[in-house]
Amino acid sequence: MTHSIKPQGHGECNRTMNRGAGNMDAVVILAVLIVIVLMGGRSNPDKTSLYNNNSSSSYSDKSELTKIGSQAVSSYSRDVTLGRGNAEYAIQPYEEYITLENRGETSLNITGWQLKNGRDTRGYNTGGDSLKFFPAETAFIPRGIRTISPSTNNQLQNIILKPGETAIITTGLPPSDSRYHFASFKENICTGYLEDLPEYNFTPSLSRQCPMPEDELGVASLDTACRDVIDRLSSCHIPEFDTRDQNGNVCTNCVDRKPVSSACLAFVKAHFSYNGCIAYHASDPNFSLDTWRVFLGRGWEMWAEDYETVKLFDNLGQLILERSY
Repeated sequence: MTHSIKPQGHGECNRTMNRGAGNMDAVVILAVLIVIVLMGGRSNPDKTSLYNNNSSSSYSDKSELTKIGSQAVSSYSRDVTLGRGNAEYAIQPYEEYITLENRGETSLNITGWQLKNGRDTRGYNTGGDSLKFFPAETAFIPRGIRTISPSTNNQLQNIILKPGETAIITTGLPPSDSRYHFASFKENICTGYLEDLPEYNFTPSLSRQCPMPEDELGVASLDTACRDVIDRLSSCHIPEFDTRDQNGNVCTNCVDRKPVSSACLAFVKAHFSYNGCIAYHASDPNFSLDTWRVFLGRGWEMWAEDYETVKLFDNLGQLILERSY
């Protein structure tokens, strides 16, 4: 028996071709999706570059803000400005300082943050054929005293920088004196009196924003001669007592060589000193100023004159920022 082969109709042939074309389309679409995924992974912005661009714009001078490279960047990076202070030219540790400013919108707990110099990146000629490198030096930001007390009751606490506040970070030790037990401390409207004492030497000088003597509560009830003497006193000035008067005679009732009444002398002694200012103004709403004085407690210089890199790390060891000069 002879069997005849039935030719395919045009409709069936078209269906076969469409299936082949559909398979090709699927392959092409899949290939395109793979390329998009690969290219998308490469197009993510580099976080280090973004950080460096934002951070370098916060400096007004021409010193270099060093790139951070692959180092993990702290979440505090956008909130902090690091200033070089007098680190380039100061030699004595009690004078050498850098600055740290909170330019963010929230308070920062900087106790436990770490500062590191760039000694390990500088080669030193020690007389041999090759340069010698030494380990970098580090220091941790300590706790501090919010208010230096005239007594020994000074409670240490973490140093909190509020938005807009600055820490002046001195390399050396705080002043040492039997009257006041210093540590890192926050400036206030009375600390200017400490600057007036010859045994203390702060770099830079403490703020002199003490209450004006003539505005002191109770001045209006004093005698006219006493008020004249007080009106001539400058802010944050500790008057001299038990000196000689203007004629050279010994005077036990004198204020800055001017004779006054016993009541006037008692009033001046009680009010115009650091202790007196604290006693009468510690509860004033504007008592605290916006600057902390932080002492790293080192006995030698930390920052080099040149080719230096200052690195700041948070308490997790993540790099906040670094700058070079």
